[in-house]
Amino acid sequence: MTMLLPQFELSLPKSVDEAIALMAKFGPENADWLAGGSDLLCNYKWGLNTKPNVIGLGEVQELKSISPTRIGALTTLREIATNEVLGKKLPCLPYVAKKIASVLIQEQATLGGNLMLDTRCHFFNQSYLWRRGLGYCLKAEGNLCHVIPKIKRDGVLVDNSFECVATNSSDFAPLLIALGAELEFASRAGSRRVKLADFYTYDGITRYHLEAGELLVAIHIPESAQTLKAGYKKLRPRESFDFPVLGVAASLRKDSSGKLEHLSLCINAVHPHPHVFDELCGKYLGSELTPESIDEIAAAVRKEINPKLNVPMEPGYRRKMSEVFVRRLLSELWAE
Repeated sequence: MTMLLPQFELSLPKSVDEAIALMAKFGPENADWLAGGSDLLCNYKWGLNTKPNVIGLGEVQELKSISPTRIGALTTLREIATNEVLGKKLPCLPYVAKKIASVLIQEQATLGGNLMLDTRCHFFNQSYLWRRGLGYCLKAEGNLCHVIPKIKRDGVLVDNSFECVATNSSDFAPLLIALGAELEFASRAGSRRVKLADFYTYDGITRYHLEAGELLVAIHIPESAQTLKAGYKKLRPRESFDFPVLGVAASLRKDSSGKLEHLSLCINAVHPHPHVFDELCGKYLGSELTPESIDEIAAAVRKEINPKLNVPMEPGYRRKMSEVFVRRLLSELWAE
């Protein structure tokens, strides 16, 4: 079946102020932002939550910048992958960019788009006819979650028309959370910054704490992130261009005595939001990371996460691999 884009009105603002004014004119319920389009336009071809107006950001030069402490939301993944300054100061960022999709998609896809990816699910990312044959789902056109059809409410088992567990599949989100990044938004109400770790919600439909009409302008990375050892490991069905079914990011720093001064760990592609392990990591500050303590952390991560059967690969396998990836990543970072 040929997938065609639905009809919509495309606007091409030249500035952030003009873009914000257009969103205020149309209303967030009637308009979407368009960055690289590698996620949004694919969803539109499938008829997923389309809107009559699309605001293309490609001509907004204010959104295009790159430095170790501030990256514009419209910066492409390929620009990150090939940036020499980032390669020296924050090599983990080009590494992750190269792990996303293919080179051709990296030329189009943006950092802001990767952080704002729509959540993914077997029952959502399908053609309209496929979804109609199933009876639709809670995230698009329907009123029932097929991943968890029944849940308990007030002690009674009822149809799940309340909780969407579609998975957050951003590669950059867990790494930037581990680096302590913040997001900068602009709207008619002004600008605001929010910690990336606090941005996402445990709801596959609402996805994030976003105010009406807000536009992601830039990603801010603290200068102290350049003193961290950071890395990312990704599990996917194919090594070519698939979305992650598990993403593990970590950052650490030793003090002058060789003890752990900072540790951050974040897991993605298992829940509707990146899962942060601050409490677990805090238990090991001031000590050395031994093979035994790394095993303890890895086992605790496996026990805490709860992936669902809504993306490729079985939940049990993804849980097992979370333990393997955490062990490998922390061992590598500690040895550097």
